[in-house]
Amino acid sequence: MRTLLIFVILSFMLSGCDSGKQEIIIAPKDFKGYVLIIFNQKDGKPTQYEGKKRVYEIPQNGILRTQFTGNYGSVGFAEYYYEKIISENKLPSFVEIEKTPINTVVGFRGATGTVKKSADSEEWIEFVEFYIGTKSDIEQYQIEIEKLNIVQLAQ
Repeated sequence: MRTLLIFVILSFMLSGCDSGKQEIIIAPKDFKGYVLIIFNQKDGKPTQYEGKKRVYEIPQNGILRTQFTGNYGSVGFAEYYYEKIISENKLPSFVEIEKTPINTVVGFRGATGTVKKSADSEEWIEFVEFYIGTKSDIEQYQIEIEKLNIVQLAQ
């Protein structure tokens, strides 16, 4: 009986875990900066996959408007590449600023968020932030991205 109860509890817990799609970020050659991906953009870049992984091809300005919907749940570490998906173009990936190397260019997962289109609107804009650079670069880009008007960028 106890084994059955444990099995039922574990099954319930695991079934409640959403699983998002893994992500691949392809940045322009030698790009350093913030990456802002704005979801659900009708005239945005069409969805693209590499196997089952989402592919985001980032323009030079770092802001991608995409037709993808938001990507929620457990997605693991994003993969970061310069120009194309080949091993020699792959960047190391981090999600904790404290563990990010000081003098190495890396890919860094920032925040996922939503913002209301306007005070009287019920529509929300979904987005995610990534960063490419050294630890000090990333800390600076986090300040810069806060100044962006995501509502304007989504229109």
